[in-house]
Amino acid sequence: MTIRRIAFFDVDETLIDLKSMFSFRSFYFRQLWGQESGAKAENAAAKRINQYVLEGRDRSAINTLFYEDFRDHRPDRLAEAVQDWYAQERARPGFFIQPALEALRAHQRNGTDVAFVSGSAVQFLAPLAAELDVTHVLANRLETRNERFTGQLIPPQTIGTGKWEAALGLMNQLGVLAANCYAYGDHLSDLALLMNVGSPTVVARDPALVRHAEQLGWPILWPASSTQGGTP
Repeated sequence: MTIRRIAFFDVDETLIDLKSMFSFRSFYFRQLWGQESGAKAENAAAKRINQYVLEGRDRSAINTLFYEDFRDHRPDRLAEAVQDWYAQERARPGFFIQPALEALRAHQRNGTDVAFVSGSAVQFLAPLAAELDVTHVLANRLETRNERFTGQLIPPQTIGTGKWEAALGLMNQLGVLAANCYAYGDHLSDLALLMNVGSPTVVARDPALVRHAEQLGWPILWPASSTQGGTP
C-alpha cells in the first residue's frame, strides 16, 4: 500500500525571495491611487505596523492590523491587481529560492502532495499556487460582506502554532500521518510546524531557527545559492 505524504512549505522567504503581503500592498496602493498618493498610503500603513512591532505585539496582532487596510475594497479588483503584481515580481531575477523550489518539484515528482502554509492571504498566493500546481493553500482568508472586504480575517490565523493547526487539519482530512510528512520554513514562528512532522527542513534566514536546526540535526537549505530566477 502506498503511504500518502504531504510536504508543507512556508512561502515568504522560504520558497520566494520576498514578503508577499508587503510587496503586494505596496504595488496595489500605487496601482489604485498613483505613485505619489499610493506611496503615502503605503508609508502610513508601514508606520502603523512598525508601531506594533515597537510595542512588542505578536505576529497575529500585526497580521490583523495589516489586513485592516483592505476594508471596503472589492475582491474582484484585488484579484486583478494580484495577477498584475505577480507578473511583475515573477519576472524579477531571484524570485524563487532555488533550493526550496527544487525540493518542491522533487516532492511532486515522487508523488508527495504539496501544501502552502503561510501567514499571507489565499488571494495573494493564488497565482503562485497555480503556476506550481499546488492545490492545498493553507493561508489567511479575508472576510467579505456585500461584495467588499470587511478588513477582518476568518479565523483561525495561519501564523505560528496556527500553521501547525492548519497542517494538522489537512492531514486529518486526507488521512495522513505527521510522521510521514515534510515541512519547510525560514522563521522561528515556523517551529511548531517543523517540530511536529517527521522530516523538517530549514531555509537559512533566521539565525535562531538555524541554531535549532543545527542542534537537532535538521537539513538546512542556503538561499544564497539562488541568485537567478529560473523556470519552475
